[in-house]
Amino acid sequence: MKEKALGILASLFLLTAVCCGETVSIIDFTGHQVDVSAPISKTVSLSSAGSEILWALDGGKSMVGRSASSNFPPMIENITVAGKHSNSPDIELIMELKPELVVADTMLSEENRKVLEEDGIAVVVERFIDPHRTLLIIENLGRALGKQEQASELSGKLKGYRDLINERISGIDSKKRPTVFFEWLGKPYYSASNGTSYDNFIDFAGGVNIAANEPTDYPEVSPEWVMEKDPDIILHILGSSRDYSEEELREWRDGMISRPELQNLRAVKEDRVYVLSGTMATGVRSAIGELYLAKWFYPELFEDVDPGAEHEKLIKKFYNMGLDGSYAYPS
Repeated sequence: MKEKALGILASLFLLTAVCCGETVSIIDFTGHQVDVSAPISKTVSLSSAGSEILWALDGGKSMVGRSASSNFPPMIENITVAGKHSNSPDIELIMELKPELVVADTMLSEENRKVLEEDGIAVVVERFIDPHRTLLIIENLGRALGKQEQASELSGKLKGYRDLINERISGIDSKKRPTVFFEWLGKPYYSASNGTSYDNFIDFAGGVNIAANEPTDYPEVSPEWVMEKDPDIILHILGSSRDYSEEELREWRDGMISRPELQNLRAVKEDRVYVLSGTMATGVRSAIGELYLAKWFYPELFEDVDPGAEHEKLIKKFYNMGLDGSYAYPS
């Protein structure tokens, strides 16, 4: 009789857990505590990087809405567009889709967040162009989706890439690290300073951002300023909203090295000018972007590493697809 009673209690406990779920608390980038009943089954992602992570964890099964900028993996195009990006969500449509969780980046306004939350929708706001947060984001979304095993496998793979970089460059004197002039989004001389995600990106791969001490986060510097700094490396990161062909990346690089004012720079003379797709600087694939940077910064230390091949393996493993397009030049 006692055993029967215990069995009934155990069954009731299991039923309660399945019906009600387990409350998972997430502290997002903005410091908000977001509570969800896991495993959640319906999500909307207003960030392309967030979409990549969610898809890697559950193959898109939970996603009922996405941003127009979310274009990877290609299968995501079958998902309803619920806004252009985090800064322009279709609030009414999102409410109609009735997600349990909306994943957005820091461009989501406080007003839109409040409207969604008042409708009973949990909202996580993250800074996805930040290698230091990527593993935490994966862990948090894995817990929310009830996909801890997949999250552990994915974060473990990305951590392996990061550990490799750290191990090989950790002994290099800070004074011997290459100086890097960085520009982005197709805007010549538009750079990033200390504390920004792009600065962290360059720093982790072992480079020294020459704009680190500029007074604004995203300064527009002059050609004369770059000439005076005479960096070892010039790096341009394009936007992340689409894929690029090798020809497009090559043309952008050719345009950079043909600027008359840059002809006498060390980076141009030594052919150390590089272009990276923005998809390699955010979300799941930021670890591959770090590999590209590390190899460009220290070719002798990463001679045996092929970032393109590792990218292919990663995509095959977590998205079950081949790799098209071009992501870095020269690769």
